[in-house]
Amino acid sequence: MNDRDPDADQRSLLVLDFTGRRAEAPISSLDLESAGFTVQYLIQPPYPRACTARDYAAELLKRRDPSVPRPAGVLAYCMAAPIAQEVLAMEAAEPGPGIPLILFDGEPVTVEAITSEYVLAAHKLGELLGLTAAASTPEVPVDPVRLRASPEHALEDLREGLVAIGRKGGGDEALADAELIADFYLDWLAHLTAGYNADWPALPGRTVHLMSHGHTLPEPWPGGPVSATQRFASDRDGLLLDPGVRAAVLSELRRGN
Repeated sequence: MNDRDPDADQRSLLVLDFTGRRAEAPISSLDLESAGFTVQYLIQPPYPRACTARDYAAELLKRRDPSVPRPAGVLAYCMAAPIAQEVLAMEAAEPGPGIPLILFDGEPVTVEAITSEYVLAAHKLGELLGLTAAASTPEVPVDPVRLRASPEHALEDLREGLVAIGRKGGGDEALADAELIADFYLDWLAHLTAGYNADWPALPGRTVHLMSHGHTLPEPWPGGPVSATQRFASDRDGLLLDPGVRAAVLSELRRGN
């Protein structure tokens, strides 16, 4: 089937998707380039270390190709949603047609999510160093107050919590490995910290949620009014491999705002 949009050659998309090493398919699996769109994947290494959604979005937009026209849509996966909303608000500040925000299993970032990912990183680090599960549990907790009031220092606390696990491994080599691994995971934790410190600016265009069968959409959605939701039979890992999801994205991009 030829689903190439005859107008897409003059249209671009901005994508926010921190893929890491996750099991879930990335947004790039939608292959929107073959439909004629110019797609810019903004979250690439070296990753920003900005600690608010607005600052993180501003760093990402410095990577935007200025020769590419105003985007026809902003697409984001999971907890990239709050940063994507900032990106879209900045893009929509310029005169032009409305820009839809299309979210895949969109979620706000919570303290619980940051804590879970921090503990997971600590346990993976401990496994690499041959430590027990108990020794791999971070002694530095996630401080919700500090995450808001001083996110840069809170992020440094998390790094120190990971490096401290490396010290338990014994020797300079284990500590050096821990510092490298801590910095690797800190890219992801910084992304989450930025998403947690979100202002959720109002958007002039549509907000659309495309969801796997098991996803729970927070109500009310903190980003404001939701224009449309659609749930698919796919599980979370396969959501972005579902042909129906791709068709829904193209339909939304062609409808205009």
